[in-house]
Amino acid sequence: MSHTTDFDLSEGLTTERRAAHRIHAFSNMISGLFYGRTEQRLGISLAEWRVLRAILLRPGVSQAEIAVSEGLNVMNVSRAVAGLRDKRLATVESDPKDRRRTMLHATDLGEELGVHMSAQETAMYEHVFEVLSTDEVEIIDELLSRVNSSFKTRELPSPLTSERDWSRELDPGSSR
Repeated sequence: MSHTTDFDLSEGLTTERRAAHRIHAFSNMISGLFYGRTEQRLGISLAEWRVLRAILLRPGVSQAEIAVSEGLNVMNVSRAVAGLRDKRLATVESDPKDRRRTMLHATDLGEELGVHMSAQETAMYEHVFEVLSTDEVEIIDELLSRVNSSFKTRELPSPLTSERDWSRELDPGSSR
């Protein structure tokens, strides 16, 4: 894969927007690599892998807990769980202490695939981060941990108001 380094859409942005743009671009590049190198070849989507990884790391985890931890929409987690069940990679059972809560567990096949996927993921991230020292990777990890934690616990600012009704403006069926 060739990379162009002289074109940067983040030029002129504030430091915060530039950092967010770079995080978003990094996430998209990793997602794209996953699709081409894993999803097509092995038949497991990125959302399914994220959910399976969470199940392997914490057997008995719920869909809601995974959604919060992974920053995923609950519906996307639900679809991923359905896919994992169809592929015989995970099971769902009611929590005996709280029947409203379901607990997710990996099957033997899910655990076996998880070992393979973890090794593949480790190799990819070692390659991606080899341009940084261990200390630099730890700094990035710490900084993103703080940002993510804050994002989950602090109230967001109110959306800015606009004089223009954008939803109506952009609705193809509306008469502007």
